[in-house]
Amino acid sequence: MNDVKNVINQFVIHGDITSIEQINKGYINSTYRVETFSKNKHVHKYLLQRINTNVFPDVAALINNFQLTTEHLRDRLEMPGYHRCGSVQLLRSTKDCKLYYADESGAWRLMSYFDNVYSLDIPDTPEVFYYAGVSFGRFMKAMSSLDASKIKEVIPNFHNTKSRYLDLEASITRNAAGRVAEVASEIAFIRARSDLFGKISEALESGKIPTRICHNDCNLNNILFDKDTHLPVAIIDLDTVMPSSPLYDFGDSMRIGTNTAKDDEKDLTKVSCNLELYEKYAQGYLEACGDILTKEELELLPYASLIITAEDGIRFLMDHIDGDTYYRISYPGQNLDRSRTQLKLFEDMEKKLPEIRKILQKIYDNLGLDANVLSENKNMEVGV
Repeated sequence: MNDVKNVINQFVIHGDITSIEQINKGYINSTYRVETFSKNKHVHKYLLQRINTNVFPDVAALINNFQLTTEHLRDRLEMPGYHRCGSVQLLRSTKDCKLYYADESGAWRLMSYFDNVYSLDIPDTPEVFYYAGVSFGRFMKAMSSLDASKIKEVIPNFHNTKSRYLDLEASITRNAAGRVAEVASEIAFIRARSDLFGKISEALESGKIPTRICHNDCNLNNILFDKDTHLPVAIIDLDTVMPSSPLYDFGDSMRIGTNTAKDDEKDLTKVSCNLELYEKYAQGYLEACGDILTKEELELLPYASLIITAEDGIRFLMDHIDGDTYYRISYPGQNLDRSRTQLKLFEDMEKKLPEIRKILQKIYDNLGLDANVLSENKNMEVGV
């Protein structure tokens, strides 16, 4: 903690440090809650993060993206709730006027802290998930006015499911940790559905759908809710804001929010897609940004949750095969449990695709959105 204290003192803060508490959430960065006490007897709170440079090697680009995004959203993103700190975290500068500090211990940033808030890993009511859809939809719409050329791709092909699948095949060939034999059934399941994986990425590459600036990590726990009103007040974790497709954002929210089990559930009979929650989120999201989505995007939307769920199943399986080098684990085999959960959820979504189409079509019709997802050739369905 002395090293952490030294890092904090490189930034412009108010008062003297009184407490440092590590927050054990998130897979990637190391995060600390910092409190100071100033001469005028005010308590000030900050959030300190050590950036994982294995995941984000170009720290300067990451910080530049973060600053552009937060400055753009500062006066444009209106969340359903209100917080005096605004709707996004803002960076604090160092004493030499930089936006991050780097030494032998790593690269660090200090951000504003939201108090009187909470986050959820899964929705505790359908209304919460509706408001999550509204929040990420408003984020998408607000970001649509930012010049996309200014945002750098800090993780190439982050949401490119076809590319992720090819990476998995390369990991299978390497078999670095000698684990391929034990996951033969998972590999077979994924390979049988590989034709689906390029559906969004190929539409982006061909120009059939536009490239937009997206959040790219639309987990429910990246929304902060007010403890009193229970309304969303902020969107956090903006490291993966990059050019992509809102289809990936939408699908990622569904992957996490509609799952009836935890993300490393060993009992796969507990895993399924809750369609009531699916409808609530879709309603909120499309109310907020459906009017900027093209007909082609709307007609690909039924596949979004399946594709991104498969992608995460692929990523967790690849990390297990590689020897757990990317995601932090708390017990041996956790990445394999995570992968199996995602693949089981995919399988349930696959079965429910006709119902998903009906849900979306009803919303499109009610909102006057010009798209038809009911008349697509049955031969295009997954697994056919």
